[in-house]
Amino acid sequence: MKVLKKIGSILLCLLPFLLAFVIQIIVSVGGLMIKLIITSLQDPSVLQMDHLYNSLLGMMGDSNFIAALSALYAIIAALVMGFWYWKRFVPKKQPRREISSILNPAMVIGLIFLVIGTQYISGYITLIVSAIHPAWYDTYESLMNGIGFDNVSLILALYSVLIAPISEELIFRGVTLKYAKKAMPFMAANIFQAFLFGLFHANMIQGAYAFVVGMFCGYVCLKGGSIYLSILFHMLFNLWGTFSPEFLSYSGDSILIHLAIAAGAALFALFGIFLYGRGVENREPMPEAYLRDE
Repeated sequence: MKVLKKIGSILLCLLPFLLAFVIQIIVSVGGLMIKLIITSLQDPSVLQMDHLYNSLLGMMGDSNFIAALSALYAIIAALVMGFWYWKRFVPKKQPRREISSILNPAMVIGLIFLVIGTQYISGYITLIVSAIHPAWYDTYESLMNGIGFDNVSLILALYSVLIAPISEELIFRGVTLKYAKKAMPFMAANIFQAFLFGLFHANMIQGAYAFVVGMFCGYVCLKGGSIYLSILFHMLFNLWGTFSPEFLSYSGDSILIHLAIAAGAALFALFGIFLYGRGVENREPMPEAYLRDE
C-alpha cells in the first residue's frame, strides 16, 4: 500500500510537466491552423497540397510568429499553473507580507553574483556537450535562430525576460517542486524538478544547462521560501543571456584563460550562494503561515 501511495505521489509530480506539454502542443497546432486559415483568405492556393507543406514550413520559419506563439503558450501556462499554485499552496488566510520579509539587499547582491556565475557555468556546459556531440549544438543554434535570438525583437525580449521566467517557475519550482517535496527528500525533489525542466527544453544543449540552472532555481526558491525569488533569479539570468554584450564572453583557444574563467564563475556562484544565504538569515521574519506547506 505504501509503495502504491509513493508511486501515486511521484505521478502527481509529473502532472504539471505533462499539462504544460499539452498546452504547448495545443497552442502551437492551433496557432498554425489559425495563421494558415488567415493566410488562405488572402491566397487560397496555400491550401493546395503542392503548396501546403511549403506554407507550413514558411510559417514555422517566421521567427516573430514563433516568438508570439511561445509568448502565448507561456501566458496560458502561467495562468493555469498560477491558479493551481494559488489554490493548492498559498495560505487561505494570508497575513500581509512585507517586502523585507521576502527580499533584502544582501539577497539581491547574492542573486546577481549567482546569475553571473551560472551564466558562465552554462556556457562551459554548452561547450562540453557540443564537443561530445557537435550535431547537438547545430540543432540548438538552429532553434535559437528560429525563434529570433540572432536578432532579438520586442516580443521575444518580453517573452525571454518576463513571461517565460514566470511561467517556467510556476510549473517547475512552483507546483512540481511543492508536490515533489512531499514525495521525496529535498535533494531528490530538487534534482527531479530540474531534470524535468531540462527535459522540457527538448534539446540536449539547453537540456543540459537548464538542468543545472533548474537546480539553482530550486535552491533559491526553497532557501528563500518564496516563488517570487526564483522568478527574480530566472528573470535576471535570462536578461543577461539575452542582452549581455559579446565582449563579456571569451571565445579564444587559451585553455588557461578558459580555466581561469571557469574557476571565477564557480567562485562567483559560491559567493552568491553565501550572500543569498546570509541575507535570508538576516531578513525580517516571515509570517508563520508561509512557513508551512498547505
